[in-house]
Amino acid sequence: MRHAKLQRITRRACGAAFAALLLITTGTAQAGRGHGHNSEDWARVTHVEPIYRTVTVSEPQRECWTEEVHHAGHGSTGGTIIGGLIGGVIGHQVGRRINRGRGRHAATVAGAVIGAAVGHGHNSRHGGGYVDYEKRCQTSTVSHTEERLDGYRVSYRYRGRDYTTHTSEHPGRRIRVRVQLTPLVH
Repeated sequence: MRHAKLQRITRRACGAAFAALLLITTGTAQAGRGHGHNSEDWARVTHVEPIYRTVTVSEPQRECWTEEVHHAGHGSTGGTIIGGLIGGVIGHQVGRRINRGRGRHAATVAGAVIGAAVGHGHNSRHGGGYVDYEKRCQTSTVSHTEERLDGYRVSYRYRGRDYTTHTSEHPGRRIRVRVQLTPLVH
């Protein structure tokens, strides 16, 4: 009787061992195919800290102004000649009214000389050059530093343990986590 009882216990132990071995083998095969050991879950966010970096930004800046420009003239004797002719005509008319003869010739010559001097002076002041206004522009590079958001340092709690990660966007109150189960093999 003892021997029959021992055989039943042995068969049960072997059956349980075989079943355990079958489960382990099936679980390992499924892990190799990725079934059942990777999953996603949600964790509670406990703290979010923005991370900034300092960058230098260079921008072109155009500056314009109006500038007075002096242009040199091309000296002309036209004003002297015209002034002499007009002065001579006026002097001749004045001399004719005042006195006849020699006075008329002297007045004509004096009018021509005075007219030529006036024409030459006008030529020097106005014909010797001119002033113009031109728009001038210059482009230069202006640099400044600014703070830019580089992401977030996120602290979260999952199943009683605290973790920290870096994200590019603010996660909100919860963060999605990937849970991977790995069997412990001794």
